[in-house]
Amino acid sequence: MNPTITRALRRSDYFRRSPAAVGGPGGHKEWMHFCVYSEAVDVLINISFVDDLYTVGQARPASLGRWILLARTEGWHGDIDTYSDESEVRVFAGQLDARLGDNQVRFRDGAYELRGALRDRPLAVDLRLEPVTFPSLVHNVQVEDGPPIHWLVLPRLLASGTITVGSRTFPVLQAPAYHDHNWGHFGWGRDFAWEWGFGLPADPEVPWSLVFVRLGDRMRTRSMMQGLMLWKDARQHRLLRDHEVEVRHEGLLRPERLFKVPGVMGLISPGLATDIPRRTIIAARSGEDHLEVVFDAEDVAQVILPNDADLGVTIINEVAGNLVVAGRVRGEAVHMTGRTIFEYLGA
Repeated sequence: MNPTITRALRRSDYFRRSPAAVGGPGGHKEWMHFCVYSEAVDVLINISFVDDLYTVGQARPASLGRWILLARTEGWHGDIDTYSDESEVRVFAGQLDARLGDNQVRFRDGAYELRGALRDRPLAVDLRLEPVTFPSLVHNVQVEDGPPIHWLVLPRLLASGTITVGSRTFPVLQAPAYHDHNWGHFGWGRDFAWEWGFGLPADPEVPWSLVFVRLGDRMRTRSMMQGLMLWKDARQHRLLRDHEVEVRHEGLLRPERLFKVPGVMGLISPGLATDIPRRTIIAARSGEDHLEVVFDAEDVAQVILPNDADLGVTIINEVAGNLVVAGRVRGEAVHMTGRTIFEYLGA
């Protein structure tokens, strides 16, 4: 445990909660995202709290909680559980401590603790994630013609505990992990989309960690913001952004199967066709510093959410694949390879 990192996280990574509860605007969304890479299984955990738009304006507007759990072994497993009963949704503003039914996320003794399971599928986690880098906090990101959103990213943690898939329980010891936290006001189905991904080295001795983000319109003809962040050991080492970053795509991923959650939403959004690039190439340069990031997609799981203002859906593509990073920053060679998940959202 690094006490300086712990202090930084206590001051920045806590639940903000919706201002609708005290008479402010509704439409607030907030989620915490975790990815863990063990030798035998990868797992993605997302805990979110959103305003129930049907109750905004009431004396006590309701909050919906979602527990998303996806695991990848030979294939994908997982589901989304939604919690709407006030007795099952417990989240404390100003703290990192929340419960959705029997599922829990909290920050204790310098580490994140994640414990929970799906209601109707045999998938569960019991993990402790210790951060080894400082977070980066990005405020006032404009994604549409409304209030901005905010983003905290913590690119590198070490996870230990267990992941249970079906009848098998996989031990996890010091596995590489990633975390971010997003909050703000925006609506699913509006004119925005994003691409996001991270890089953690397969070799734990490699000091580099990396995060990429790009926000644009849903036709992907206009970029609102893009950036490539590089950490060396515990601290952010370099930020390349906007005109310093060029993104291009090659080919399209054509999966033989397409895992969709929740399963019922697959009836609304059937089929195997996707607009996911088979390869994403990110080239960043500023002065003598340059990085090239190549992500090769292998497989995808789709999280399908209903739009806020119409009968359409928003599809979040969680894309598993391999990453290669090469370049030179501040006179030092950068090289890293590893498995990762990139996310492509079309709203």
